[in-house]
Amino acid sequence: VAHKGQLVNYAISEHVEDAGTHSGDATLLLPAQRLNMETHRRVMHIASQLSKALEISGPFNVQFLAQEGSASSHRTVKVIECNVRASRTVPFVSKTLNVNFIELATRVMLGQDVKPSRVHLLDFDFIACKVPMFSFLRLSGADPKTGVEMQSTGEVACFGRDANEAFLKGMISAGLKLPKGECGVLLSLGTKEDKEAMFPYVPLLAEMGYQLYATGGTAAAIEAAGLMCGGKVVKV
Repeated sequence: VAHKGQLVNYAISEHVEDAGTHSGDATLLLPAQRLNMETHRRVMHIASQLSKALEISGPFNVQFLAQEGSASSHRTVKVIECNVRASRTVPFVSKTLNVNFIELATRVMLGQDVKPSRVHLLDFDFIACKVPMFSFLRLSGADPKTGVEMQSTGEVACFGRDANEAFLKGMISAGLKLPKGECGVLLSLGTKEDKEAMFPYVPLLAEMGYQLYATGGTAAAIEAAGLMCGGKVVKV
């Protein structure tokens, strides 16, 4: 929320999915969990510049694309879009942070005096997760694929002691169920760090009776780590 181009209050959340998924279909964590302080400062600086340049008085939301890297020269922050309006995320943010952003924005638009009331996101002892809900199973012939066009028809929000607990609660509340019977799981993991983060759970999936499939790089990493204990990952 801004007043005459000056930020009054803000919140920074994070999408679990990579860029390319519509924000309405993305799983969202608040406060953001993986942003370093430099990226946080860049986001704040850009948002302040936009607010000042557009002379905003009221609510606005900005979607950023952040590329992380070990070196500062490898980190970039770009603006996908800036909307001078409230978004469907505002109630979720207000409830999570216990700050009524709409009331604050309304006071600004009515010309009333407002004072900055910043939220210290590092002081929270819980994580909130917003998970989209889809209606693919109810629509014959629907393609269950997300992209740049919004597909979700609802959403749920859950709280947890950490990101994993909040995410799991959200998925269960959205109706996600693990398939039973003979079926497979496809693993396609990106960076070395992502692969290593998944390693402890690969044997668990095999023990649960799932046939594991993996893309070339992921299959090679799993086999090199010796995680299958005599089992086999099918390379696809």
